[in-house]
Amino acid sequence: MKKFATVITAVSLALPLAFAAPLAANAATKPVATKTVKAAKGTTYTIANKGAQFFSKAKTYHTKDASPAVYKGLVYADAPKVTFTKKGNLKSGTTYKVTRSLKTAATKTTKAKTFFYVKGQGWVLASALTKGSFQQAD
Repeated sequence: MKKFATVITAVSLALPLAFAAPLAANAATKPVATKTVKAAKGTTYTIANKGAQFFSKAKTYHTKDASPAVYKGLVYADAPKVTFTKKGNLKSGTTYKVTRSLKTAATKTTKAKTFFYVKGQGWVLASALTKGSFQQAD
């Protein structure tokens, strides 16, 4: 009787595994729907020799009537390159603090450019900002 109880216990414990294995094999053969994420296209520049500069004290710049584009910058760890992807726009007629500057090298297709890092916003083309604080015209 003791052997019979042991056999019944072993069979009752193995029974769920016997049904789970075929179901798991069935589940593995079904195609899985995947969500593809569209990668944002950016522009890659080569950083000029000694092109990065950090300011010990933030400098004041402002925008005029235009709303310049703000970029998210991805600096490469293994090469002197940076990729800028558009993030949004700055408000026109507003004063901002600039903490860094980055100069890119000229290539056959692009001119050398300077980008400023606007604190709390992102990278902005230096030609779109004007030095000093914004003053409303009378």
